[in-house]
Amino acid sequence: MTHLSEITLLIAVIALALWPVVLFILRFWHERRKQLEHIERMTKDELDEITTKDLVISVLKKIGCQPKVNEENHITFQYQGDDFYIAAEEENRFIMIWNPWWGSINADNEALPYLKEIINLANVNSLVTTVYMADEDEKTIGLHSRCHTFFSPNEGELEEHMKMLLNYFFDMHNVIKDNMNQLGQAAINEEEKKERVKVKGFSAYKENTMPIETKKETEAEKKE
Repeated sequence: MTHLSEITLLIAVIALALWPVVLFILRFWHERRKQLEHIERMTKDELDEITTKDLVISVLKKIGCQPKVNEENHITFQYQGDDFYIAAEEENRFIMIWNPWWGSINADNEALPYLKEIINLANVNSLVTTVYMADEDEKTIGLHSRCHTFFSPNEGELEEHMKMLLNYFFDMHNVIKDNMNQLGQAAINEEEKKERVKVKGFSAYKENTMPIETKKETEAEKKE
């Protein structure tokens, strides 16, 4: 057998040995293509059948949250340590996101009128709206933020959209807190040195509320 014949035979043997592998790869890509086409069809057709609530739960899980449904049929979860809940409107694919009791202030705090004005001004330029309401005993004012938005399976990257919306809530927190700090000593009296008392109410969310206070200078800071 000539050297050329040996090479030809070797190539033939290698080709026969690799042929099952080639067939497997071709079959794999064929099945993968069919699967991708099926997912594409689901995106356009079958996903329209998913409820808004199930869609929200699915998206929250994908961004690392652990959503639950409470007795009021709202989706509750935590994001960056804050409490949130979402009410879904099935008829028109809208959702209302609430961030309840993220802050509080005593009803007799002299800075309260300034805080209300800051909130009203912040609401003008924000996608997120903040409201304030008194506790059941009217001793504590709670701050609650909300956002109303369209949420459809055909709207693109829903995970990024959800994270963007939730991050807006923390932007609103910072705007309000920063403006309160800038007030300095203008609305502070001696009673502001007393420790804030958190009063329970407005479901269980108030457990994690943070007092909203104006910054005060210590005696040492004043001397400096």
